[in-house]
Amino acid sequence: MKALLQLIYLGWWFIRARLFGRRKPLQSVLFVTNGCNSTCRHCTHCTQPEADYFMPFDEIGQHLDHCLAQGARILDIEGVKLLHWHDGEHKVSDLFQLAKDKGFFSASTMIPAADYAAWKELKVPADELWVSIMGIDDCPKLEDMQEASLYMVINHQNYHELPAVLAFVRQHPAIRQIAFNFHTPFQGSEHLALSREQREVVIDWLIAHKRKGHRIMNSVSGLKNMKTLRFKRHCWICNFIYCDGRQSPQCIDNMDSGICEQCGFSMAGEMNAVFNCKPDTVFAGLELKTNK
Repeated sequence: MKALLQLIYLGWWFIRARLFGRRKPLQSVLFVTNGCNSTCRHCTHCTQPEADYFMPFDEIGQHLDHCLAQGARILDIEGVKLLHWHDGEHKVSDLFQLAKDKGFFSASTMIPAADYAAWKELKVPADELWVSIMGIDDCPKLEDMQEASLYMVINHQNYHELPAVLAFVRQHPAIRQIAFNFHTPFQGSEHLALSREQREVVIDWLIAHKRKGHRIMNSVSGLKNMKTLRFKRHCWICNFIYCDGRQSPQCIDNMDSGICEQCGFSMAGEMNAVFNCKPDTVFAGLELKTNK
């Protein structure tokens, strides 16, 4: 019954968005900690002081209420130091329980591979756990992985490791799937981005291996979008709330910055494919984002 009600909501959200132009988020990303040296500035940029900062529990609740009022029902709770989040007696597990109590269909997160062993001991009630890897060197930390998914940003330094990474995934049935993004060349990190030609070769390779049955989360339709980058953006589907309280209707670099033309955030391609009713993307999204 719960799954049916969720499907009805998702269908009604899609009808209002696709046919009537209603631009309200379905997914929210909430950052509750700071402190990351990543160059993925679209998702980790925060203006809190350099000292560790943990968003207070009550403030998190207020942000969740805001997201629900906007229409979001899918939540990602993020922060590179999420494992250490606390506020008085509240621990990180309480954040995911709070999201469920308030009515989110699912609450997921991403952690570094180095934190996986400690995270597993906490038994956090996340609906989906994504473990971020930089390349094949991170994989040995995950030999005893229980059911979870991997996430990797493909860049100029690690793209040649893709065959080894997919082989590792294939050898470990507990890994549900692996999702790929491409490095977005924000200022100061341009050297990490693949060239257009390299990106096309890598995406063709991923599509071929997806069709061979490899557990790649990206849909073929979404990957094709990321190959050309010539597609209409629907980034408003996901809103962002940063650990300093800023709210953004899309990732922090807006459509006028020029960086969107070089975007590596594969969800942008997936969103477009959903709006164009590509069956492979729709079914993949439903499987991933609804509770069973």
